[in-house]
Amino acid sequence: MSKYSKAYFNPYSDSFSCRVAIVSPEVLQEAEQRLAEFPGGMESAMKRAMARATAYLRTQSTREIRKKYDISRKAIRAEQNIKVSYRYFNGVEAKISFRGNKIPLFRYGGASPSQPTVNPEKTVMAIINGNLRPVHPGIAAAGHQLLSTAPFKFDNAFVATVKAGTGGKTHTGIFERTGGRMANGGAAIKEIMGSSVPQMVGGEDVAESLTDQAMDKFEERLVHEVDAIVKGWVPV
Repeated sequence: MSKYSKAYFNPYSDSFSCRVAIVSPEVLQEAEQRLAEFPGGMESAMKRAMARATAYLRTQSTREIRKKYDISRKAIRAEQNIKVSYRYFNGVEAKISFRGNKIPLFRYGGASPSQPTVNPEKTVMAIINGNLRPVHPGIAAAGHQLLSTAPFKFDNAFVATVKAGTGGKTHTGIFERTGGRMANGGAAIKEIMGSSVPQMVGGEDVAESLTDQAMDKFEERLVHEVDAIVKGWVPV
């Protein structure tokens, strides 16, 4: 069983942090007694148990997000950063941090079109490479985040593929015109983003439940890891 406290959500950096204290002294005392003759055994057992608890937390948070949001596991994990650190002194206290950047709306289910697509029936004048020329604009893009809503059509947004960094890398997303101009005279655009993983976790209530589950898993795995060391199944 664990105790959740000191939660902090930072909307500016898209992070959520909390501290969880393990409140089963009898479990720790038994583990310490059983590993007394194994130098480094307690630290080894805790590291393995915490690794399993972190993996469990990652899986469960993805599952919780997908109950509400139309997004794939792959898209979540690409931007999911969960870190767990702990200290062992008169008990165990773990610090759990959910971090992640906002995920492009294009990566959510329901985004359309699936690739840059122009409207051949419409022509507009645009500055391309410094020259004004007629072009077919992209068709209006649509997208959503929540499973409970239908994709929303953005009249002034479109799907485009742009350069991303160096090495010829590209990035496809849903963009909208800002009304400004770039240095070459072309229309300035910005990408429409969805939520970050910390935001989708749902705030403190869901995060509290997830971290409590993860710490319960830690205690469960600690007992197992201690047993494995004592029986010689794994090295210290």
